[in-house]
Amino acid sequence: MLLTRLLNACHHFPGFVYAGARLDTLTHTIEVDVKPRQGSKACCSGCQKPARGYDQLTQRRFEFIPIWGFAVVLLYCMRRVECVRCGVKVEEVPWGTSRCTSRR
Repeated sequence: MLLTRLLNACHHFPGFVYAGARLDTLTHTIEVDVKPRQGSKACCSGCQKPARGYDQLTQRRFEFIPIWGFAVVLLYCMRRVECVRCGVKVEEVPWGTSRCTSRR
């Protein structure tokens, strides 16, 4: 879908790629799949330093900026990292803040 090109032009997140997008006509929502870029390390949410992967959690839904009257939801499986300083933590993502995250 060309929406992924538009998102890359406006909201490029280093270390992540938009894998695909689809329109849910029932809820008037655009769902965008986000994947980690191959070879990129996740950042620890505690100290914001790159850390090695530990495992992957289930998919989460993040509300994003609406486009043309449609709600946009980013779908992403958060990675957990094993940080030398902080221990096992969930990675930090640039679009995730406590006020805009939700679980399905």
